Amino acid sequence: MKTSLFFALLLICSSVLANELPIEQFSKHSDYLDMTISPDGKHLLARVHHEGEVSLIFLDAKNMKIIGGVRPKEGDVIHSAQWVSDERVMYQFAEKRLRYDAPMPTGELFAINVDGSKQEMLYGWRARENGDRGTRTRKKEASYATPEVISLLENDEKNILILEHPWTLEHNMWYDLRNKHSVISKLNIFNGRKSKVEVLPHPGAQAIANKKGEINFIKWTDEKLDPHGAYRKSGDTEWQEITDAFGVNKDLIPKDISNDGNKIILTGSYGSADFNTYYVLDLVSGQLSPVFDDLVADIMYSNKDPLTNMPVVGVSYSGKPKYHYVAQNNTAKLHGMLVEAFAGQKVNITSATKDGKKLLLYISSDVNPGEYYIFDTEKMGAEFIWSNRSWFDPRTMASQQPFQFTTDDNMQIHGYLTMPKGLEDNQKPPMVVLIHGGPHGISETWGFYSEVQFLANRGYAVLQVNFRGSGGYGKRFERAGYRQWGGKMIKDITDATKYIVKQGYVDGDKMCVYGASYGGYAALMASVREPDLFNCTIGYVGIYDLNYAYTDSIYMKSHGGRGYFEKVIGTNARELAEYSPVNYADKIKSNVLLIHGEKDSIVSVKNAHAMLASFEAVGKNVSYINFEKGGHGLFQEAGRKQLYSELERFIDQNIGK
Repeated sequence: MKTSLFFALLLICSSVLANELPIEQFSKHSDYLDMTISPDGKHLLARVHHEGEVSLIFLDAKNMKIIGGVRPKEGDVIHSAQWVSDERVMYQFAEKRLRYDAPMPTGELFAINVDGSKQEMLYGWRARENGDRGTRTRKKEASYATPEVISLLENDEKNILILEHPWTLEHNMWYDLRNKHSVISKLNIFNGRKSKVEVLPHPGAQAIANKKGEINFIKWTDEKLDPHGAYRKSGDTEWQEITDAFGVNKDLIPKDISNDGNKIILTGSYGSADFNTYYVLDLVSGQLSPVFDDLVADIMYSNKDPLTNMPVVGVSYSGKPKYHYVAQNNTAKLHGMLVEAFAGQKVNITSATKDGKKLLLYISSDVNPGEYYIFDTEKMGAEFIWSNRSWFDPRTMASQQPFQFTTDDNMQIHGYLTMPKGLEDNQKPPMVVLIHGGPHGISETWGFYSEVQFLANRGYAVLQVNFRGSGGYGKRFERAGYRQWGGKMIKDITDATKYIVKQGYVDGDKMCVYGASYGGYAALMASVREPDLFNCTIGYVGIYDLNYAYTDSIYMKSHGGRGYFEKVIGTNARELAEYSPVNYADKIKSNVLLIHGEKDSIVSVKNAHAMLASFEAVGKNVSYINFEKGGHGLFQEAGRKQLYSELERFIDQNIGK
């Protein structure tokens, strides 16, 4: 393995003592989940988590006083909310179900004015009006589908355009499997009356609509989950694939459209490494050009110019966030100024007024859970609104430092190391290797993570690795992980662990490996491949027999589910067995803790049972925690607190502090 590449890590003795914080501070949810400014800039809406419920509140932007909102029933949450006019907000509930830990989205749309008037259920399976019998009152239609708003229809104050993804009924349960053709409908935002516009030609397709409601671009994935895009000149012409219509690369997929309707934004690969970036296709001239270039990592997301709806700031993560700017754009210039003003933090424009004069900023970092500001572009000043998770003092949080190294097969691997606070000179703490789930398309980025901070607060270094197959570093890097779940992907993780130990920052004799979903699988496989590397292994909602991906996962019911697994893990029986930790219980020397949710539909609890049986067969005792109402993760704070407590107890027992 080559170790000549850069590794920057500052071990700074802080004047703030590394006090052990209550576990509740890490396990409880954020207070402000999201916030957006109204098109006219007079109000803000926010989803707020308080005393076990997620409510919707409206605030006066001048004095930040709460002027109204919506509270759900006990145990329910406001799942999402958005402005559909200057005064009106549309929102969705998620309901608490007795069998499950997390509230379940119902697919129903509600709307209310800021002053609390004209509250109405607009859409969903319970939206049918109960009109008097014998009258001619037109009733709402009961809709069994997941809706999403695709156009606010600028010249229509009463209607919006929505895309409906019809549900599938199986064994008396409805599922959003995206295996039916999507439907475009016009929806009245005051009375919920709906009229069908058209049916899209592909299951699960999404539409790109302009402000007039015209749909000339769609995108979808096929059964192998390969993306496609198509164009039509008008509503009465045939759809053509993008490459045939414009002669562009077939991998370019439509994402959004400019406010004037003359430019389409596409996403696709750039350069030999196939980094993801944005392209603009001018529909008048036919010119195609990348928005951001000079890349060393994918453009993960962008900030748009509110006047044009065009991306002008791109963000990539080769380590700490790197910003890419469109030249000669006012919003891009302002963002650059804000990055300097909020030095060392991430700057994200989350929403803006219609005239672009006020921007809502979200400022965060590896030690700052996030703060909201309103920036006035005329006064050139930022007004502080809210500090998310204000119970945390950023000075007591541990910094997350990027590193990179090159493997012996010449693959560059990136990651982050978080060191606990209050270390003395040359002190080497024990380390927890925290493996992300997914695994494909998911990546570790620089930012605030409750779990990382919790472990660091308890005295542990935390290692996060973007092994091959992870997202964020180009399609070539992601494809390098296909059918390598238990092979080179695991070797990247263990090589990164050895690399950090070799740098002398941590105690290589005291290490645990932990992850959830794919991370839970990888934790066990890492202990199979390197039996002497880790003192303890924690698998949370992990898949331990890869055959269960084909027999016991909700993904197999959804569109493209089988194609995805065939692509990333294959169907070769020998390979599936070789890469399944259930077959190697005898190889694992470390102490093991398995955690699973009984209601997990993504990775069945059968995986935990099978892994426990394998350990029992070889005479190895392991710890097991089953959350009876838990799914693929935990929502309720009581469960999260228990999870963190068990993690702390088990890790302390095995590698101490």
